[in-house]
Amino acid sequence: MQEFGNKTVREIALELPQTTRVFEEFKIDYCCGGRKPLAEACANAGVDISAVVEKLTRTMSDRQADPSITPSDSLTKLMDHIIDTHHVYTRKELSALFPLMEKVVRAHGGNHPELLELQESFIELANDLMPHLEKEELVLFPYIRRMEQNVRNGLGVPAAPFGTVMNPVRMMMMEHDTAGDILKKMRLLSGDYTTPPDACPSFTGLFHRLQELERDLHQHIHLENNVLFPEALEIEERELTQSASPM
Repeated sequence: MQEFGNKTVREIALELPQTTRVFEEFKIDYCCGGRKPLAEACANAGVDISAVVEKLTRTMSDRQADPSITPSDSLTKLMDHIIDTHHVYTRKELSALFPLMEKVVRAHGGNHPELLELQESFIELANDLMPHLEKEELVLFPYIRRMEQNVRNGLGVPAAPFGTVMNPVRMMMMEHDTAGDILKKMRLLSGDYTTPPDACPSFTGLFHRLQELERDLHQHIHLENNVLFPEALEIEERELTQSASPM
């Protein structure tokens, strides 16, 4: 218990990426709300901290963490991973789930009106995420790449049209919070994605894919909120402090 008791969920997830599977299982927020101590996060999720710690301890011997990302990787490599793995997947799934959702609502919406609300929330999620991904790829990520390259070459922090990297980072994190709230609402509307007895294969497939989308978005947001953004802010602050210091 003591090994995890004084750590935040974010710290545990960063040190042991494989533990994110445990947090998913117990529905503990490790991306948007990851800065809470483990005990507080367990209380918020309504789960027994002893059961969570037991599972976390067992996963410590599991080395099947994502081998494509390590703490020593450059931010450029991390952003490439986020785009190639998570952004591509999100766009593809959102596009594919629209017609599947429509099909299931048309067939089962009469007996399950909650599906209509679920569809509305899904549309809201998609409408929020699509421009969000573009802003990251066209504005924030290119600046972080340039900043990292400049610093590596001893050129200092480049001028930013948005003043400081904190401004777009703050906006992206607020949008992450919004997406997280929508995901929670979708899980509530779907009864934790539990299919009813009359569910057809399309209904079952829809709920499975929505859960997979949720899981991937949690990983995606975790990498940005807890790894990429803090590192970018730290680089900018360190470089600006050094440049302001008297020679």
